[in-house]
Amino acid sequence: MMLLYIDWKKTVPRIVAAVPIILVALVPFYTTNMVTLSMFILSGIWAIAAMGFALILRTGQFSMGQAGFMAIGGYTSAILTVKLGWSFWIGFLAAGIVSGIVAFAVGAVVLRVGGAYFSIITLSLGEIVRIVAQQMEGLTNGARGLLPQAPNPIDLGFVEINFDASAVPYFYLMMLLVAVTAVVFGQIGRSRLGGTFYSLAANQILAEHQGIYLMKYRVMAFTVAGVFTGFAGAFYAHFMSVITPYMLGLAQSIQIMIMSIVGGVSSLVAGPIIGAVLLYDLGEYLSKLQVPGLQALVVGGAVVLVLVLLPKGTGLVDLWEKFWRKVYHEDEYYYDD
Repeated sequence: MMLLYIDWKKTVPRIVAAVPIILVALVPFYTTNMVTLSMFILSGIWAIAAMGFALILRTGQFSMGQAGFMAIGGYTSAILTVKLGWSFWIGFLAAGIVSGIVAFAVGAVVLRVGGAYFSIITLSLGEIVRIVAQQMEGLTNGARGLLPQAPNPIDLGFVEINFDASAVPYFYLMMLLVAVTAVVFGQIGRSRLGGTFYSLAANQILAEHQGIYLMKYRVMAFTVAGVFTGFAGAFYAHFMSVITPYMLGLAQSIQIMIMSIVGGVSSLVAGPIIGAVLLYDLGEYLSKLQVPGLQALVVGGAVVLVLVLLPKGTGLVDLWEKFWRKVYHEDEYYYDD
């Protein structure tokens, strides 16, 4: 007779971590308030983009243009649905593909320079996307932007999912998208590929001496991040029912970066999600207090505290691992996200 062995040192933290996820999934059963659901939906969108940033950073590169890829995804889906009359689902898939192709093409060129030059080029890319969207009025309606519609209702026979009726369908679509992104990025983080990415950031010269082709893996990470960031942009455009050249620029790229760093880039999944949920919801709450500069002051203070008080390269997610090491009185405890 085989005895089932359970590693409680890993199982208990995972069960505890699952509790808030379950509670969030049940939010529409407690309230269908548009403001409340919108905060969770937008937090999820930014979490996906933040995971993409963390993946790129895992290879040692610092991208300042992630909002540009959100804009590419958003405009791709909006143009296909508004101008050509395609369905949301086709436009959504096309958004990720187009954003991924652009990321691959750009990465194959600019990732050769690396370092600060790469950051500057990606920052410029975001501005180029904004300018192109502003000038190509025949395709993007310029500064007026495009007004993408909600996905068509889905008739399952026993129930109809109507995205125009409430924000609940958007909420669960966001949960599904975040879950898929988390599974993909989590698998990458735990795989040999993820270890290769990490080695590039840890010691580029040593990685090269071990026969690792830097460009190949950096372009790979940049492309994967581009695909999912494009999905986030498409979802964002349709949920907001508008996409303009001014919605996704440098400020949003910095926001994505801050969310990742505060949450903790040591984790490709948990850190960015924690950072996105905490900072977005906190920012929304502070903005309602109508105190000039308060939101920027608090968010900036949070970044400084994380950078100063926590070890280099760690964030709020690392406090979770530290907590369980204290609970089990161990010097080393590893928690997989």
